[in-house]
Amino acid sequence: MQNVFTAHKQIEHTLRYLAIIAQQVKEGIAVFDLDGSIQFVNEVWVEMHGYEMKDELIGKQFRLFHTKEQMKTDVIPLLEETKHCGQLERTIEHVRNDGTEFPAQTKMILVRDETGKAAGFIVFAEDIDQRVKLQETTAENLKRVKQLSQRITRLQKLFGECIETGEYLAEQTDELQANNEILQQHMAKLDQAPRRPEQHPEQIVNRNAKVISKNQRTEGTNHEHRQYKETPAENYDEMAQSKSSRKLLKTKELAEVAELARRLSERP
Repeated sequence: MQNVFTAHKQIEHTLRYLAIIAQQVKEGIAVFDLDGSIQFVNEVWVEMHGYEMKDELIGKQFRLFHTKEQMKTDVIPLLEETKHCGQLERTIEHVRNDGTEFPAQTKMILVRDETGKAAGFIVFAEDIDQRVKLQETTAENLKRVKQLSQRITRLQKLFGECIETGEYLAEQTDELQANNEILQQHMAKLDQAPRRPEQHPEQIVNRNAKVISKNQRTEGTNHEHRQYKETPAENYDEMAQSKSSRKLLKTKELAEVAELARRLSERP
């Protein structure tokens, strides 16, 4: 009897020791039998799933921590595989007391009795919701950094093209300014140089008119002189009339030339 009492004390001490250890670890721990009835949970598991006291969970079903869909797609397949493999670990979805879902890195171990028969399961779970969110945020930040890097590369390329265009425009501007200075110098020389005769059409007309008049007078005088020598005296009156007609014709031609000169001088 004393030996039985001593063994019981040792078992109780061991369980208490294991419970202390379970309370100090960072993972949530839950123990349930093959029927899914919860036998033990530590404080981390309680807080993780949004409950206040672990005693309120003892005796309830393990499916309390999962939705029907999670039980169907994740938990039941994991339990069946653990029965065959002894233990498995993977990320599955859990549900809190307020109905919110969160991912947890879950490790499930099959518990056997003294005879080696399956007696239940021990589940270790770590809430990785913050880790997943951090990973998602990191991935999003990396994506943005990549996009910003691509934009910076495009802007650098565009900036380089702008610099080349600016240099080209500066060269063209310098060339235009040089050509403009040369043109201004040529214009200044043209303004200072005496104008050529073709630049004064009215002078040309007047000069030509004077030359024509002088040539006609000279030619008429020579012609009349020859006629006086060769013509009989009875034809002197006719020659005088012809001379008067020619003078009138010369006067008319000179008037037309003068009018033409006046019109040319009035042109802009």
